[in-house]
Amino acid sequence: MQSKIILLIILIFIFIDISTSQNDYNISTTTATPPIKNPYEPKDHIVNPHNFSYILNPGYFICNTNNTPVYILVYVHSGPTNYQRRIVIRETWATQTLFSDLRLIFMIGKTLDDNIMKAIKYENEIYQDIVQEDFIDAYKNLTYKGIMALKWISIYCSHAKYILKVDDDIVVNTFTLINHLKFLDKFNPNREQTILCLLWQAMNVMRDSKSKWYLSKEDFPFERFPPYCSGSAYIFTGDMAAKMYNASLYIPFFWVDDYYITGAVASAANVTYTQLGSLYTIPEQIAHSRFMSSKAFYTIMFGHFPGSMNNMREIWRRILLNQKYKYPTRVPSNSFSWDETILSNEKTIS
Repeated sequence: MQSKIILLIILIFIFIDISTSQNDYNISTTTATPPIKNPYEPKDHIVNPHNFSYILNPGYFICNTNNTPVYILVYVHSGPTNYQRRIVIRETWATQTLFSDLRLIFMIGKTLDDNIMKAIKYENEIYQDIVQEDFIDAYKNLTYKGIMALKWISIYCSHAKYILKVDDDIVVNTFTLINHLKFLDKFNPNREQTILCLLWQAMNVMRDSKSKWYLSKEDFPFERFPPYCSGSAYIFTGDMAAKMYNASLYIPFFWVDDYYITGAVASAANVTYTQLGSLYTIPEQIAHSRFMSSKAFYTIMFGHFPGSMNNMREIWRRILLNQKYKYPTRVPSNSFSWDETILSNEKTIS
C-alpha cells in the first residue's frame, strides 16, 4: 500500500514537471502580435494647415450664455440641405428645455447653390447655432469638417466638460447619456484625455474599387486600420479638442474622417479609449426595436436612423414617456410641445 502511495506521488510530480515544461515552452516560443502600423504619423512641421474662413460663426454665444457651466457640448456633422434633421434634433434629444447644461452646434461646409446658402444663413439668423466654413461640403471633405469642429470648440467652448460628436441621423437617449457620464464622474471627476466610443480594432481596409470607402495602396498602404471610433457618435473629454486640433496640423490629410480624427489624430494626442460598444445600435430596424422595447430600452444610448425622420420623433416620444412615467417632475408637459398628439397618450407605457 505504501509503495502504491509513493508511486502515485512520483507520477503527480512527473505530471507537474511535464506541464510546467510545456508552459515554459509555450511562453518562450510565443511572440506578441505586432501593433498595426499607422501610416499617418505626425511630422515635425505643419503639413495640414486648416486655412479656411468662417462664413457663419456664432462665436461665444453658444457656450457663454449667462455664464452657466457646460456639462456637454453636442456638435453635429450636418449636410447643407438637411434642415429638417436639424429641426428634429433641436426639438427632441438636444433641447435645452430639458438639459440646461447642454449646448448644441451644427457643423456645415459650403455649397455652390446660392439658394441653399441663403436658406442656411436665414436658418442661422433664427437659431444662431451653425458654424460654416468655406470648404465644399462633400463626403471626402468630412475630415475638414471634423477639424473645423475641433478648432471652433478649442476657441469658443474650451470649458465644456464633455464633447459629443454625432451625425445628423443619430438619435441619442440624452437621459441615459448624462446619467452614464455622471456615474463615471463619481469614480474619476477629473477625467481627461479620454474618448468613449464604439471602438473598431483591426478593421479591414476596403479594397473594392466599387465601394465609396475604397482606399488604394497609395491612400493607405496597410490592410488593417489601427484602433479608431465609429464616427456615428463618440464622446471625448473637453481637454481633447485643443490637443487634437493642434495634432491635426502636423498629420497629413486623410479623407476617411473617422480614422483620421479618432485614430491618427487622437492617438497623436495621447488619448485613452473607453469602449461603449454595447450602448450602440447601428442597423435602423434593430435600433428602433431596442428603443421601443421596455426590456431593452435602457441598453441603448445611440441609434442610427438614416431613413425616416418620423422614426426619430417616434423614438424620442418613447424616451420622454418612459422618463415622465418614472420621474414625473423631471419631464414637464411643455417638453412635448413639439408634438401635441402625444399629450393624450402619456400613460400608454407598455
